[in-house]
Amino acid sequence: MPRPTYAEVDLGALRRNLRALRGLLAPRVKVLAVVKADAYGHGAVPVARALVEEGADMLGVALVEEGVELRRAGLVAPILVMGALPADEIAAALQYDLRPTIDALATAAELDRRAAGRAAPVAVHLKVDTGMNRLGVRAEEAAEAAAAVAAMPHLVLEGLYTHFACADVDAHPATGEQVGRFRQVLDALAERQIRPALVHAANSSALALRPEAHFDMVRPGLALYGVHPCPETAARVALEPVMALRTEVAHLKRVRRGEAASYGHTWRAARDSVLGLLPVGYADGLPRALSNRGKVRVGDRLCPIVGTVCMDATLVDLTDLEGPRVGLPVALMEPSNESPLSAAALAALVGTISYEILTGIGRRVPRRYV
Repeated sequence: MPRPTYAEVDLGALRRNLRALRGLLAPRVKVLAVVKADAYGHGAVPVARALVEEGADMLGVALVEEGVELRRAGLVAPILVMGALPADEIAAALQYDLRPTIDALATAAELDRRAAGRAAPVAVHLKVDTGMNRLGVRAEEAAEAAAAVAAMPHLVLEGLYTHFACADVDAHPATGEQVGRFRQVLDALAERQIRPALVHAANSSALALRPEAHFDMVRPGLALYGVHPCPETAARVALEPVMALRTEVAHLKRVRRGEAASYGHTWRAARDSVLGLLPVGYADGLPRALSNRGKVRVGDRLCPIVGTVCMDATLVDLTDLEGPRVGLPVALMEPSNESPLSAAALAALVGTISYEILTGIGRRVPRRYV
């Protein structure tokens, strides 16, 4: 029997978000849809299928195993592995026709050696570090690295890309500086007569706010799932949240004034109260930081979370609800950017970001696709 706690994923909203984002692009610009981290918690395989059907040109994952999961599910679209490529994962990357990221010449050399004997060269993307100081070759070394990769007999330099550190802060000077460095790399490659087919840099924020960074392809992630990466993007594109988190009241507990509840007795009843037990907790992705401060929607009323959020259960105060009963549907996260229970609102309440709220909803929570 299915759990009463589940995540509802609206694939129609997902498709509409992709269309809306495409509306900001020139017709020639391709879209790499980022589906890493189980499609930001939405379910990688169903989400990837919907996005490819809607016209996504490429899929982006962080790990080889994420790409393998998509291939085993029958997806044949190009897949870029955007994370580092350990030597012991090269065989799987080759077997499942994944496009590796080259972050160092040593990686490229080992991949070239292992790709010998294949019928066709392996398409790779060279990552340039223009200021993130994370993965990639330094900008001043990129032209030489690109030339070396392009000369390797069993590799083809299909793509060149970078990643912005501050694009989610509108008009942040670092983004302009990174675009400038990246253009300098492209000019240096042009002097060597090297022009990869796919030059890309823009994440969700830069897609909406930095048209000069669109190049040949963009890489939306969070925006596909209907969440704005910063307030300014809301003025540029309308997005629909794709996921809702729902459960129901599993048990009622009547407590007397002065009695405490849940771990640590962090909440004590100021009156005779009716508490509802929800079969969901921090192991499912409901942040423990919502203890005594979050709310849920029961019917048309927002009811407070009381006591400590437990691993598998959470208590809410239903005292002011007319006719509280077992089985009442409960909304924990709502698919509206204006809701006080949106992913962004929950993130703000607990001092984190929407990405963490979405990806924190674990796989033991069933996904229902509509």
